[in-house]
Amino acid sequence: MEVDIIVAVGLAVVALFFIAQVSRVMRNRALHTTLRKSVESGQPLTPELVDNLDRAPEPGAADQRIGFVLIALGLAVIAGALISGSNDLRDLMAVSVFPLFVGAALLLRLRLAAKREVEP
Repeated sequence: MEVDIIVAVGLAVVALFFIAQVSRVMRNRALHTTLRKSVESGQPLTPELVDNLDRAPEPGAADQRIGFVLIALGLAVIAGALISGSNDLRDLMAVSVFPLFVGAALLLRLRLAAKREVEP
């Protein structure tokens, strides 16, 4: 497998994470701007609204989604290598092991956390 392919995949992953972080910051900025405008216009902030804003998202929801995406990515690399009949089949399968293991670890962590919450 050529180095330029590995570099391109790495840059794509970095760009994906960068876009995710920028979108999170933009979402928070829009929320704060909306709250500021409502306070400036005289709308009261009720305790229920503030409680809903402080409420954290469901723990593990993002980890589960990311885990499934990583497993799908690893399987897609394997399937692509098998379909193309590439000579680099062994290298591509080796590359796919990383997202498969990370995705499986995220899902396993969620399952263990769920068992801990259920059992006293």
